Amino acid sequence: MSSISTRKALQACIVCVWSSVAWGDSFTNHAGHAVVGQLTAVSNNVAVIDGRVYPLSIFPDSEQARMRDLLQVPSDLPPALVKRRRALRERYLRNEALLKAGAKTSEAAARQRADLESAWRRSLDSPDIDRATRSYWLLHLVE
Repeated sequence: MSSISTRKALQACIVCVWSSVAWGDSFTNHAGHAVVGQLTAVSNNVAVIDGRVYPLSIFPDSEQARMRDLLQVPSDLPPALVKRRRALRERYLRNEALLKAGAKTSEAAARQRADLESAWRRSLDSPDIDRATRSYWLLHLVE
């Protein structure tokens, strides 16, 4: 039985680490093959890795989530949250219009604004939503 010396094992380890740093990230597709390279973008259902465009559908959901997390790209909101955001946004805009028209005091409008933002924050406290998506949508209630 042959063995490898500690010195050669250390060299092999160093080469392995340096090559992984040089290559970038590695993502496994549904077929079990690794796509290696620098991930630069994830949008419009595609991932750009080392300048090559790959459809996101070739990667499992876990890899897609990891890609989005690496680039801090938000996922789409579930339909129920889209409806909730729309309703809260309409109430927010109505509140601002009433304030501008003079039908509401600035204190009452500020309270209403804080209540709506708090309701939106609670809506995003779902285990179905990843960190990047939550961080993005917390700041985009009105937009």
